[in-house]
Amino acid sequence: MNLGNKIRELRRARNLTQEQLAASLNISPQAVSKWEMGASYPDMTMIPTIAGLFKVSLDELFDFDIRNIDKEIEDIRLEYNKYFWNNFEKAEQVLIDGLKIYPASIQLKAELFELYAYNLDRGDEVINKAFELGSHIISVSQDVFCTCRTKSNLIHIYTYLEQERGQDHYDEIKSIIETLPYMYPYMLQDKMRLSASYIKGEEGMKEAVDLKNIEWQEFFIACAQVGNRYFEMEDYENAMISFKESVDVIERFMYPDKEGCNAYPIGGTHANHAITILDIATCLFRLGRTDELDELIDRAKHIYFDAYEHTELRDYNKTMREMIDYFTGEYNKKKLNEYKPLDLSEIEKRIAEKSN
Repeated sequence: MNLGNKIRELRRARNLTQEQLAASLNISPQAVSKWEMGASYPDMTMIPTIAGLFKVSLDELFDFDIRNIDKEIEDIRLEYNKYFWNNFEKAEQVLIDGLKIYPASIQLKAELFELYAYNLDRGDEVINKAFELGSHIISVSQDVFCTCRTKSNLIHIYTYLEQERGQDHYDEIKSIIETLPYMYPYMLQDKMRLSASYIKGEEGMKEAVDLKNIEWQEFFIACAQVGNRYFEMEDYENAMISFKESVDVIERFMYPDKEGCNAYPIGGTHANHAITILDIATCLFRLGRTDELDELIDRAKHIYFDAYEHTELRDYNKTMREMIDYFTGEYNKKKLNEYKPLDLSEIEKRIAEKSN
């Protein structure tokens, strides 16, 4: 918003000189000139008078169009999403620049918090940023979706600290969950669901496709979560069934004409795909059935490490190294290294060839 530019625009539209406008407001022409150059602003008590003189609302005077602002914020989010998985610095900068323009945007703050929450391996600086920003969002947000999403990502941070640093945060996690509303998604008649049902043409089609993709993601995650609960109970047969259901759901909705990460309706799903296949292998290993393990492990490696072979990366070496660290960590966490040490020599060779 630039009040000076708007005053100049309205003045010229009415064929008024700076002197004429100044006379109408009983101020000096120099004051009007300073407003229009952005060197100063009108006194707040004068704002209604200026709006009345030009016969515009206060929103129009301040060039405040909530629809345009929503669209601009959404454009920032779409730009940021391009870099979420493969360029942390660029993704962070897009959001920080956006917050300079819209410093009160809870949506952009929630996106930045999620970026930090999924890059905790960058160390204490990112973890501290995440906690500070998450606390701020929860304290000021009146958007139930952003609040719930932030609390979910806060749980993700505590889980990371438990798994990677051996800290105990179960009580914090449980207390956060107890503050959340118990929602049933199909009772929530939101814009996306109703648009998918009632809006015609391309607009309705876009909402319908987005809804399908989100529900697809929720379904394969839900199947995997059932598998995780069975696994905790050492019921490896039922855990394996649920993990296989998760993989089946992922593969059912992949794009057959695309390759790598582009084959998935939602970016980053290749990781879920590969790690859930490792979960199936882990169940078989716990059951003492090792005949299929090599095939499953190779399949998971292929899915995970081939994801970006058809995508241009800013820093291929760095991205692949981070992927090696993550995949190795998951492999060892599942104790598949007790079956066989993880062999990534083929991936190391690929990185070396591309780096030369």
